[in-house]
Amino acid sequence: MVKKKKSTALKSNDTKVAAIVLGLFAAVVILFFIFSKGNEPVKEKEIYKKKEAYKEKVLPVSEGVDAYIPNENVKPVELPPLPPVVSVPRVPGSGGKIAIIIDDWGQTTANCKYLKEIPEALAVSILPGLRHTRDVADCAKHYHKLTMLHLPLEALHNYDLYPQDYVIKTNMSPGLVSKILDEDLAQLPSIEGVNNHMGSKATGDRSLMMVILRKIKKKGLFFVDSMTAHNSVCAGLADEMDLAFGKRDVFLDNVNTREAIIKQVLALAQRARRKGYAVAIGHDRHLTMQVLKEEIPLLEREGFKIVSIKELLKNR
Repeated sequence: MVKKKKSTALKSNDTKVAAIVLGLFAAVVILFFIFSKGNEPVKEKEIYKKKEAYKEKVLPVSEGVDAYIPNENVKPVELPPLPPVVSVPRVPGSGGKIAIIIDDWGQTTANCKYLKEIPEALAVSILPGLRHTRDVADCAKHYHKLTMLHLPLEALHNYDLYPQDYVIKTNMSPGLVSKILDEDLAQLPSIEGVNNHMGSKATGDRSLMMVILRKIKKKGLFFVDSMTAHNSVCAGLADEMDLAFGKRDVFLDNVNTREAIIKQVLALAQRARRKGYAVAIGHDRHLTMQVLKEEIPLLEREGFKIVSIKELLKNR
């Protein structure tokens, strides 16, 4: 009887050992399956997708709208040149005259280097009262670029914050309007013309624009309407006063991407080809200046002549 009990106990122990061994083996198999699956070679198509997603994240294209906040720590990013989009026939000698105005200078001097690197005539339109208003004027003068006052005028919709009496408004008295304009002009004694910053509301107000344009005429300056509103009265008033006047045909960088700016350069070329001349307005942004540096030689190769806005207004 004792031997039989011992045999039964041994069998029970063997069963337990076997169960443990089987359990350990199953765990090893499961772990091996998990790790081997995690280390599976990635398919070529999946690698391509990952590369494409990475490329999309690091594309060197500026997006969004420039804010009016001086920041001297921001340095321009060097963008690799891309081939231009070709949709205008390259016909030497068949182009017209093109004048280009670059607005919103005065917040920084970072893009002044382009005034040296682009030898063609560009107009530098400078906002008053900013940290680098006078610095930019000096830089433009050094590189023989025409300067203008970029005069802040009231917009229909404006979400930017400006100091009191910085923007000329329709409800201001003629005396106050003249005072602000005189102060702005005094900051930039070397300017040869004026164009409006914003102004979708102000340029439609005949009484206000009469005060402004009379002052500009008296100073011997010209005026370019940035055409921020379709109901602008500036052209009619300038004609009545015999004031040297022009208006913007194309905005270059309302959409601040390389492809969009190139598309607008081509639209500018089409306009100049059709009527013999065209006026473009861009903004003090690295991307805009980079594209112009690349595209202006192509325009000249097509037969377009890049002239100063002052020359264009005299000899259209």
